[in-house]
Amino acid sequence: MWIILNYSCWAILFVNFIWGLTRSIKKHVIDSMMIARLFYWIIVISQVVISLRSFHRHPLLVVIGALVTLGVIALSETAYGRKQDVNYSPKLMWWLLLATLLAIWVQTLVNY
Repeated sequence: MWIILNYSCWAILFVNFIWGLTRSIKKHVIDSMMIARLFYWIIVISQVVISLRSFHRHPLLVVIGALVTLGVIALSETAYGRKQDVNYSPKLMWWLLLATLLAIWVQTLVNY
């Protein structure tokens, strides 16, 4: 159940990044940022539960997964902040999407 919840939240967050960071209206960007923050919490909670159950099998991957997830959160907050200001570059969105895919891949390695 936690694994399905985790993957579902990552998928929704991935789509939310694309939707929110490609909008030009500031209200849509703020809405997307609020949705992203909700899913951060769910992802962090589900990863903690999964990590507690998987730490004895893959301790290094659990730590790497936690660090990559925190990196995705920091990178997305930076992207949303720059999007609200004027100094946003689309390259930042691509880095964010690649980091999200990396986080999903590491989480997959932890799960199996």
